[in-house]
Amino acid sequence: MPEWLRFPLVLTVVGLISAASLAALNSVTTPKRDAERSKERLEALAWVVPEAANFKTTINKFGDVYYAAYDDKDELIGYAAEGKGNGYGGEIAVMVGVDGSLRITGIKVLSQKETPGLGDKVEEVRSKKTWGTVIAGTSPDERGLKPWFQEQFKGSPVPVKLKRDGGTIEAITGATVSSNATIEAVNAAVSKLGGAFKK
Repeated sequence: MPEWLRFPLVLTVVGLISAASLAALNSVTTPKRDAERSKERLEALAWVVPEAANFKTTINKFGDVYYAAYDDKDELIGYAAEGKGNGYGGEIAVMVGVDGSLRITGIKVLSQKETPGLGDKVEEVRSKKTWGTVIAGTSPDERGLKPWFQEQFKGSPVPVKLKRDGGTIEAITGATVSSNATIEAVNAAVSKLGGAFKK
C-alpha cells in the first residue's frame, strides 16, 4: 500500500475507534449524570420551598422553565425557578423559591466558582461551635445550619437589593461582585415566573 494512502487510512481507523469509544462511554454515563442532576434539582427545590410536597414543571411564554410548588393537599403554595448572575470567577447559579405573595421562601446556590475565602462565602455556613463548647462537649447540633448569606433572602420582597442600594441584603465583606451576582441571579430567577402571579 502506498505511503500516501496508508497514513490517512490509519488515521481514519483510529478516529473511528476513538469516536465509537467516546459514544459508548457517553451512552453509559449520560443516564447517571441526568439522574444526579435530577436529584440535585429536587434537593434544591425542597430547600427553597420546604413546605412543598411536590412540584410541577411549567414553561412560560419565553420558554423559561419554572416550578409550581404544591403542599400535601395538592394546593398551590408557591413557585421556584433557577437564575444566573455574573460573578468574579464566572456564573453563580441559584434556585429561588417564592410564596403566593411573591416573597422569597429560600434560595440555594447551585454552582459558583468564586474566590476561595471571599466570594465563595455565598455558600459559607457559620459554625456556632466554640472552644468552650467543644471542650465541654456541649456543641450544638449543626446538621440543620444553612449558609448565612443565603438565609438573609428569606422573607424578602422582590426585586431584592443590597442594603447599600436600599434593600435588605447585607453584602459579603470584600466580595461585592459576588454579592451583586447573587442578587442578579435571584432577580433573574424570579423574572422567569412571568405571568404566574397574574390572574
